[in-house]
Amino acid sequence: MLESNSEFLDVVNCSSNTNSFGISLGGAACYYLQHHRPDIIKRTVLVSPAILCCVDKGLVNGIREGTNNFCCFESRLDVKLLMRDLSTGRDDYTREKWDPVPQFFLESVYRQSKKGAPAGHFRALLLNLLANTDSPFSAMKDVDADNHRLVMWPEKDRIINYEEGKRFFEVSSSGGDFASTSSNTEFESITDCGHIFHSDGRGILDIIKPRVRDYLLDFIQDDM
Repeated sequence: MLESNSEFLDVVNCSSNTNSFGISLGGAACYYLQHHRPDIIKRTVLVSPAILCCVDKGLVNGIREGTNNFCCFESRLDVKLLMRDLSTGRDDYTREKWDPVPQFFLESVYRQSKKGAPAGHFRALLLNLLANTDSPFSAMKDVDADNHRLVMWPEKDRIINYEEGKRFFEVSSSGGDFASTSSNTEFESITDCGHIFHSDGRGILDIIKPRVRDYLLDFIQDDM
């Protein structure tokens, strides 16, 4: 995937002053691509990037033990629980919008999942990914600290853990302010929000749009 994306940048003659955005798995792809192609990508917005060591340990254990059928739906309830986990968690009873998506959408997702792959396929795929510690995408520490990036993380993310994200990017907090050991890293939290949905039902993209736009349109000026 990394080589394919890198080749794509060359094929489309991407500018040498390009900014990029990625969320979740796309965030991890952007993180590693910026490290791989600093000649092209100068600034990146990473929103809850799915870097392997930042995946929530409770989620990982649930997948391995079979108590969480994340993307491996065996029932309609599994789809409903996933959507709650994509908000602030299946056990967060204080949430304003208990189910972030309507019933007809859940039904559509469940039926489609039964057509897409044989039983057990996605679970085996996930377990293989989690066990592949030799992958170039399994960095345990920040390998790209010199590059410019804005990292945004929902505080109640039940998929890619907020505290693990702070540890990975070596971020400390004091009085609501964040500081990274990397001077080129800006870190911001998103309060009362999960991986995809805010507790009030809003999508995370609607919340972050103004900040992301401002950062991505601020291009680095080359020294003359």
